[in-house]
Amino acid sequence: MYSLLVRIMATLLATLFSLFNISADIPGFSENKAVKAEIDFVNEEAGSADAVISIETTADGEYKLFWADEDFEKLTVTLGDSEFLYSEFASITTYFGEGSLDLPDYTAIPDNAKNILLESDGELLEIIPIPEEKTVDRENKIYSFGSISDLHFNRYDLGDGKDVAQLSFDRALSFFDEAGVSVVAMPGDISTDGEKEAFMSFNEISSKYDFPVYTTTGNHDLRSKYEKENWLEYMNTGAYGEEKADGIIDVAENGMDFVYEEPTSGDIFIFLNQTSNGYGQLINALLQNSQLDWLEAQLEEHKDKSVYLFFHTFLTSAKGNPLMSTGNLYNSLGWAYPLFYTPGANDEIRLRELLREYDNVFFFNGHSHWAYHMQSLNPDLNISKNGEDGATFVHVSSVSSPRVTGDYQVLWSGTDPNMSEGYLIEVYEDTLLLMGIDFVNGTVLAYATYECER
Repeated sequence: MYSLLVRIMATLLATLFSLFNISADIPGFSENKAVKAEIDFVNEEAGSADAVISIETTADGEYKLFWADEDFEKLTVTLGDSEFLYSEFASITTYFGEGSLDLPDYTAIPDNAKNILLESDGELLEIIPIPEEKTVDRENKIYSFGSISDLHFNRYDLGDGKDVAQLSFDRALSFFDEAGVSVVAMPGDISTDGEKEAFMSFNEISSKYDFPVYTTTGNHDLRSKYEKENWLEYMNTGAYGEEKADGIIDVAENGMDFVYEEPTSGDIFIFLNQTSNGYGQLINALLQNSQLDWLEAQLEEHKDKSVYLFFHTFLTSAKGNPLMSTGNLYNSLGWAYPLFYTPGANDEIRLRELLREYDNVFFFNGHSHWAYHMQSLNPDLNISKNGEDGATFVHVSSVSSPRVTGDYQVLWSGTDPNMSEGYLIEVYEDTLLLMGIDFVNGTVLAYATYECER
């Protein structure tokens, strides 16, 4: 019955296409496959790819859209001495001849993108010019920084005794080195159970590079083997102890939380550490009052600067389904990542109030491991305001084990050594460009490339 309906719909669509003489404008058109794509941009801002894409076709399947340059070649970007390809920025599966996609609000059009290529099974079907007023040439980059999360040394192996984190961490830092970053900032989960060996491995690998690599604790770092002395000895070199590295301008009384000032721009990086992994508690679940006092003072002092705040655990959404927050998702079977910051906990309430007050803050979290393309189940997964005024929320995928799920999948799957993700963030005078990175294939994830005001 289904195949009969598909044939009927395909015949009707083919008739409509012929009436409007669409085939003459579509490369790759044949009697068996015709396709028409429409891109409706929802604003006039140059560089913004906030748009609704609609496809009509005579052959159902998966259709991918790529950014292309003025010569109709798939777009690349040069970082250091290497050239990296952009992935597709949209993937649409059609049913009964139709399909559509509403791109996430912050999706960016990259520099030098002049055209859009529509493909199916590697076959070029249509070339769509980008309106000239939407193209962009971002100038005067101030600096760039990298962000990765959830290393988990000693948790995942490659089957031959080699640790996934050893490979993924060094590979990501090598990429950032090629890109010329100023600093790499992380929201935690370095270890499996807080073991000393994980912190030593982090130190050994990060010390090979000229840029600082700073992180917070995550819930796994605070488990049974955690000792604060090991963290202070091996982690965040130059932030602790009497001799401070350049850029370290404040360390909290707890000796853990600290502030780094990026030397080129004066931008502020705040690293706020969880002090427990006690989810589900309503009194001081993850942060102490003294930490929030310190954070409030830092946010007020630096309210006229761009502030990047790194903390491991994400907040629930303030409106709608609370599980559809930046950092989480909810599929049709009801599966979501269950260890979110407990709504209504006294420290959660205060942290949320602080974030609501300061719109110069970008709040980076890891924890859930959701792969960036899982925004297909929640368009706010990777970046949004999280239902509130104030700070912008950013989800950082796992560099060692991104997780994926389906609309009707029970729980999730992960620990695929062929997946490793993070962000390269380029800072301009008025904007941030967050570029999702596939470190395994050396690819910029165009569907996870976002621009927001700074």
